Amino acid sequence: MPLILLISIANNSFAQKFLLLQKGSNTKTALRFQVGEEITYKSTKFDYYVTDLIVDIKTDIIVLSENVLQPKDITVVDIRNKDPRNQTIKNLSFLSMGAGVVFLLVNTVNSLYQERDLSRLEESWALSAGLMAGGYVISKLKYKEFRHKGDNKIQIVILYGD
Repeated sequence: MPLILLISIANNSFAQKFLLLQKGSNTKTALRFQVGEEITYKSTKFDYYVTDLIVDIKTDIIVLSENVLQPKDITVVDIRNKDPRNQTIKNLSFLSMGAGVVFLLVNTVNSLYQERDLSRLEESWALSAGLMAGGYVISKLKYKEFRHKGDNKIQIVILYGD
Protein backbone atom coordinates (compact mmCIF):
# COMPACT_ATOMS: atom_id res chain seq x y z
CA MET A 1 0.00 0.00 0.00
CA PRO A 2 2.77 2.55 0.83
CA LEU A 3 4.40 1.85 -2.55
CA ILE A 4 1.14 2.56 -4.38
CA LEU A 5 0.70 5.80 -2.43
CA LEU A 6 4.30 6.85 -3.17
CA ILE A 7 3.88 6.20 -6.90
CA SER A 8 0.57 8.08 -6.86
CA ILE A 9 2.14 11.09 -5.14
CA ALA A 10 5.10 11.10 -7.56
CA ASN A 11 2.73 10.86 -10.53
CA ASN A 12 0.60 13.74 -9.27
CA SER A 13 3.48 16.08 -8.48
CA PHE A 14 3.22 17.55 -11.98
CA ALA A 15 -0.52 18.17 -11.85
CA GLN A 16 -2.88 19.60 -9.28
CA LYS A 17 -6.01 17.49 -9.18
CA PHE A 18 -8.85 17.95 -6.74
CA LEU A 19 -12.53 17.39 -6.20
CA LEU A 20 -14.39 20.69 -5.76
CA LEU A 21 -17.60 20.90 -3.73
CA GLN A 22 -19.29 24.23 -4.36
CA LYS A 23 -22.68 25.76 -3.67
CA GLY A 24 -23.75 27.87 -6.65
CA SER A 25 -21.13 30.41 -7.66
CA ASN A 26 -19.98 31.02 -4.07
CA THR A 27 -16.24 30.36 -4.11
CA LYS A 28 -15.74 31.36 -0.46
CA THR A 29 -17.33 28.19 0.85
CA ALA A 30 -15.95 25.83 -1.79
CA LEU A 31 -14.27 22.74 -0.34
CA ARG A 32 -11.43 20.81 -1.96
CA PHE A 33 -10.59 17.15 -1.61
CA GLN A 34 -7.15 16.37 -3.05
CA VAL A 35 -5.42 13.13 -3.93
CA GLY A 36 -4.35 11.36 -0.72
CA GLU A 37 -7.21 12.70 1.42
CA GLU A 38 -10.01 10.67 2.94
CA ILE A 39 -13.57 11.35 1.84
CA THR A 40 -16.75 10.15 3.55
CA TYR A 41 -19.68 9.94 1.16
CA LYS A 42 -22.99 8.32 0.26
CA SER A 43 -23.51 7.19 -3.31
CA THR A 44 -26.41 6.21 -5.52
CA LYS A 45 -25.29 2.58 -5.12
CA PHE A 46 -25.60 2.42 -1.31
CA ASP A 47 -27.49 4.42 1.28
CA TYR A 48 -24.84 4.50 4.01
CA TYR A 49 -21.65 6.46 4.52
CA VAL A 50 -18.39 5.06 3.16
CA THR A 51 -14.99 6.45 4.10
CA ASP A 52 -12.38 5.96 1.41
CA LEU A 53 -9.01 7.33 0.35
CA ILE A 54 -8.73 9.28 -2.91
CA VAL A 55 -5.96 7.56 -4.90
CA ASP A 56 -6.29 9.43 -8.20
CA ILE A 57 -8.57 11.84 -10.01
CA LYS A 58 -9.06 11.43 -13.75
CA THR A 59 -10.99 13.72 -16.09
CA ASP A 60 -14.31 11.94 -15.49
CA ILE A 61 -13.79 9.55 -12.56
CA ILE A 62 -12.53 9.52 -8.99
CA VAL A 63 -10.32 6.55 -8.20
CA LEU A 64 -10.66 5.56 -4.54
CA SER A 65 -8.81 2.80 -2.72
CA GLU A 66 -11.93 0.60 -2.63
CA ASN A 67 -14.11 2.06 -5.38
CA VAL A 68 -14.28 4.07 -8.60
CA LEU A 69 -16.93 6.80 -8.84
CA GLN A 70 -18.14 9.53 -11.11
CA PRO A 71 -19.05 12.83 -9.42
CA LYS A 72 -22.70 12.36 -10.44
CA ASP A 73 -22.82 9.10 -8.40
CA ILE A 74 -22.08 10.93 -5.12
CA THR A 75 -25.26 12.05 -3.34
CA VAL A 76 -23.92 13.32 0.02
CA VAL A 77 -20.44 14.15 1.34
CA ASP A 78 -19.74 14.37 5.08
CA ILE A 79 -17.94 17.70 5.69
CA ARG A 80 -17.84 17.86 9.51
CA ASN A 81 -14.05 17.71 9.66
CA LYS A 82 -13.37 19.48 6.36
CA ASP A 83 -15.36 22.73 6.52
CA PRO A 84 -13.33 25.56 8.14
CA ARG A 85 -16.53 27.31 9.22
CA ASN A 86 -17.06 24.50 11.74
CA GLN A 87 -13.92 25.55 13.61
CA THR A 88 -15.33 29.07 13.97
CA ILE A 89 -18.63 27.70 15.26
CA LYS A 90 -16.73 25.48 17.71
CA ASN A 91 -14.73 28.46 18.98
CA LEU A 92 -17.86 30.58 19.43
CA SER A 93 -19.62 27.84 21.37
CA PHE A 94 -16.61 27.32 23.66
CA LEU A 95 -16.37 31.07 24.18
CA SER A 96 -20.02 31.34 25.19
CA MET A 97 -19.93 28.30 27.48
CA GLY A 98 -16.66 29.46 29.02
CA ALA A 99 -18.09 32.92 29.65
CA GLY A 100 -21.04 31.34 31.45
CA VAL A 101 -18.79 29.23 33.66
CA VAL A 102 -16.44 32.14 34.44
CA PHE A 103 -19.38 34.47 35.21
CA LEU A 104 -20.87 31.88 37.60
CA LEU A 105 -17.49 31.26 39.24
CA VAL A 106 -16.75 34.98 39.69
CA ASN A 107 -20.17 35.64 41.19
CA THR A 108 -19.79 32.67 43.55
CA VAL A 109 -16.39 33.86 44.77
CA ASN A 110 -17.59 37.45 45.02
CA SER A 111 -20.69 36.44 46.97
CA LEU A 112 -18.69 34.29 49.37
CA TYR A 113 -16.08 37.00 49.89
CA GLN A 114 -18.44 39.94 50.45
CA GLU A 115 -21.53 38.37 52.03
CA ARG A 116 -20.12 35.09 53.43
CA ASP A 117 -23.00 33.20 51.79
CA LEU A 118 -24.37 32.47 48.28
CA SER A 119 -27.16 35.06 48.29
CA ARG A 120 -25.88 36.91 45.20
CA LEU A 121 -26.12 33.79 43.06
CA GLU A 122 -29.91 34.12 42.94
CA GLU A 123 -29.49 37.22 40.77
CA SER A 124 -26.85 35.90 38.38
CA TRP A 125 -27.45 32.19 37.78
CA ALA A 126 -29.92 32.86 34.93
CA LEU A 127 -27.35 34.75 32.86
CA SER A 128 -24.73 32.05 33.43
CA ALA A 129 -27.18 29.31 32.46
CA GLY A 130 -28.23 31.32 29.40
CA LEU A 131 -24.63 31.71 28.23
CA MET A 132 -23.92 27.99 28.69
CA ALA A 133 -27.15 26.97 26.94
CA GLY A 134 -26.43 29.42 24.12
CA GLY A 135 -22.98 27.89 23.66
CA TYR A 136 -24.50 24.43 23.50
CA VAL A 137 -27.06 25.53 20.89
CA ILE A 138 -24.34 27.20 18.81
CA SER A 139 -22.27 23.99 18.90
CA LYS A 140 -25.14 22.12 17.25
CA LEU A 141 -25.19 24.48 14.25
CA LYS A 142 -22.17 22.90 12.54
CA TYR A 143 -22.18 22.13 8.83
CA LYS A 144 -22.53 18.37 8.56
CA GLU A 145 -23.36 17.38 4.99
CA PHE A 146 -22.92 18.60 1.45
CA ARG A 147 -25.85 17.35 -0.61
CA HIS A 148 -25.27 17.01 -4.35
CA LYS A 149 -28.53 18.53 -5.63
CA GLY A 150 -29.85 21.86 -6.79
CA ASP A 151 -27.15 24.55 -6.89
CA ASN A 152 -24.67 22.30 -5.07
CA LYS A 153 -22.21 20.79 -7.50
CA ILE A 154 -19.29 18.39 -7.34
CA GLN A 155 -16.66 18.98 -9.99
CA ILE A 156 -13.34 17.45 -10.93
CA VAL A 157 -10.66 20.09 -11.44
CA ILE A 158 -7.31 19.27 -13.04
CA LEU A 159 -4.77 22.06 -13.35
CA TYR A 160 -1.53 21.61 -15.30
CA GLY A 161 -2.82 18.24 -16.50
CA ASP A 162 -0.55 15.49 -17.72
